[in-house]
Amino acid sequence: MKKTWLLISSLALTACSNYQVPESPVFPANSRWAIMPMINSSNTPMAAEKAEQILGTHLYARGINATFYPASDVSDLASILDNNAKRKNAQTWLASQNVDYVISGSVEEWHYKSGLDGEPAVGITLEVQSAGDNVTQWRASGARSGWGRESVTSAGQKVIDELLDGLNVE
Repeated sequence: MKKTWLLISSLALTACSNYQVPESPVFPANSRWAIMPMINSSNTPMAAEKAEQILGTHLYARGINATFYPASDVSDLASILDNNAKRKNAQTWLASQNVDYVISGSVEEWHYKSGLDGEPAVGITLEVQSAGDNVTQWRASGARSGWGRESVTSAGQKVIDELLDGLNVE
């Protein structure tokens, strides 16, 4: 009975997440990194910006002090909501930077599910490219549904942390 309960518990816990995290090539520890704008494909405003901040913190915890793209200096609502304008400004900024690798990605899901419990649901894809030639060096994707009292930010941190476990920096 004890083994059956343990098996059911482990299946229930793993059924809440899905990750595709290949091992990356080895990135030198002294590499210079830049975080570029993530694409927000979720229905939650500012989800990509939240994920970028969490990504920066988790990279820093792994010894990568990545530079963030500068905030756009826009004042009209159309420009604020236009992801293409932000990405173009960030690409212009990146051209003047001396970095080795660029990390970006997308947020597919960042919300609370509807229903009695309202569990958080997060889906994120990360991608590392060489700054000089834009060749993709590594890509990983993960999704997680948390528990009723968990915050979306906490679920997002867990997804990003799990994805970055595949990043080899030496």
